[in-house]
Amino acid sequence: MEELARTRGGYAYPWRSEVAPGNGEDAYTAAVTAALRPDAVVVEAGCGHGPDIPRFAPGVARYIAYDYARGFVEIARRTTTALALDNVTLHAVDSSPERGGRIPADDRSVDLIVSRRGPTNFILDARRVLRDGGRMIQLNPVPWMPPWNLDVPEGLRVRAEPDIEPRIGQRLRAAGFKFASAERFDVPEYLPDAEALWKCLAWLKDDAPAFSEVCGTLEDLFADHAGPRGLELRHRRFLWSADA
Repeated sequence: MEELARTRGGYAYPWRSEVAPGNGEDAYTAAVTAALRPDAVVVEAGCGHGPDIPRFAPGVARYIAYDYARGFVEIARRTTTALALDNVTLHAVDSSPERGGRIPADDRSVDLIVSRRGPTNFILDARRVLRDGGRMIQLNPVPWMPPWNLDVPEGLRVRAEPDIEPRIGQRLRAAGFKFASAERFDVPEYLPDAEALWKCLAWLKDDAPAFSEVCGTLEDLFADHAGPRGLELRHRRFLWSADA
């Protein structure tokens, strides 16, 4: 993550794509916006380089954002300074209790915890910081295995991952919570060309081959599987909330 902060200026997907309406990202933005109040104290867990801070922080009394990657936090700090968001506090911390971490907020001081594609470890410390009637809202990516996965070079193949909902449910139960709402979103995401596909598949893979090594294979895959709008992926998200 520190490398992403240094070379890309933040945690942002490097490929171009078109995501269909009705997707989970838009639903998360709407859900958080509806939960904001002018007197609220909000914590953002896993804020990355802070793209949601200018969107949400102006609508609340205090906004506490944190990420374990110091490079991301420094980028977010420059943004908040440039925008004169004086109600924002930033922390470079790891909130995982398994590693001795915690949410950077006082006991019973927070009204809302939000997280867009961030960690789930904050759940285990949420009971301590949330006030009565407080809420958590999080959006999580949901794994998807493309039908053409075996047609790409091994270093670019999508790796099988377990569904995230059971892990979140387990952590909620361990912390004395339950889902107040849970919704899945599954819409098309279209990639325009072979290079965009390579950027998508190579994302966060240390062993990914260079585009020059695999462009022919990926162009053939496009010819076999892409439609008029490009190659279809599935943009899958799990949006949930829980109340204190």
